[in-house]
Amino acid sequence: MLAGLMLLAFLAQCLWTANTRKLSDLEYRYIAAGLSTERGKEVNPSPFTGWVAAFSVRFTALARKFATPSISEALAIPRPWLLRLPFIIFGLWLGGALWWVARRLFDDEGGYIALALYCTSPAIVQISSNIGPEIILAWSSLGLIYTAIGVAHTLYAPPKKWVPRIAILGLSIGFALATAWWSFTLVLLAFGYMMYLAPGRRKKVLLVLAGATAIGVGVWGMFFWFTGSAGLGVKALFAQKPTLEAVRNLAFPLAAQTDGYILVFLFIVAFTAYGSWPRARYFGNTAPLITALTAVLLFSLVPAVRIWDATAGLCFVFIFIGGLAADFLETRFRRPVAMFLAACFALRTVLTVLALRGWVQNLM
Repeated sequence: MLAGLMLLAFLAQCLWTANTRKLSDLEYRYIAAGLSTERGKEVNPSPFTGWVAAFSVRFTALARKFATPSISEALAIPRPWLLRLPFIIFGLWLGGALWWVARRLFDDEGGYIALALYCTSPAIVQISSNIGPEIILAWSSLGLIYTAIGVAHTLYAPPKKWVPRIAILGLSIGFALATAWWSFTLVLLAFGYMMYLAPGRRKKVLLVLAGATAIGVGVWGMFFWFTGSAGLGVKALFAQKPTLEAVRNLAFPLAAQTDGYILVFLFIVAFTAYGSWPRARYFGNTAPLITALTAVLLFSLVPAVRIWDATAGLCFVFIFIGGLAADFLETRFRRPVAMFLAACFALRTVLTVLALRGWVQNLM
């Protein structure tokens, strides 16, 4: 119930920002790419984003055929929030998935702390209320990494229990590939986690990954058939050379413009504890940290995708901080830590509202 209330507050923020801002030229281009029936005219760097962006337009057109004249007239020009609604749904879905993952890893306390960071994140609200690939990439990346970890554990169970998770893993791979080709690098990272977690089942890891990849390529092919675009060509993916700026992007949790000063402070505290406290250095905390830094570094190398790089790693940072906070709450300092976190989230909520208000006013 508490998680549901937090996600409702997140939904209210997304609807407000989505309805207040005008659509940008880039958002219109994604909608046009999803509606286009002319194939081969222009490369759509993110076919799945275009397909999702066009969904509201198609749904509205269908609804007008069966609606009353007054409703049909009201839907003649869809409101901004309606056009952005599919991306808001992805944001809610990602929040629920993040809470579920963090709760399974770190119990209730870690789950709620990670979700609180998510629901008070101006960056996450912005990408969830905007037509673009960022929220879809964040959603598919989280599903890809943690489903792979779950599959690795399932390999010790009877094979009949593998099938559902392999299917989910394949869908995650497919959606990620259809959103941005470069996400295949995260598939390699997920493969590394599976090999690490299943030392006695590595041949089965290869079999499972082959099946999931086949499903993923099939999903990607389906969106290629729908949209007529395969995304960026392979040559374009490797056209950009590594730069010092790409390496600097690894410091994104320390950049206040990414998600506010409170996140910077909490990340410094969590990272310091992780480095100095042996109890905190276990796979549940290490995996999200490695994934966050790797995802941001890899996506910062992508030419022409035009995504906000830092958002690819934010959810993993939230899980990392949630894990360290849960470890602190199990010590004798539980009460002062809880009071400290409550104060941080109260201040973060106020700062988030101010940040979103400023963002909306600048784009009106």
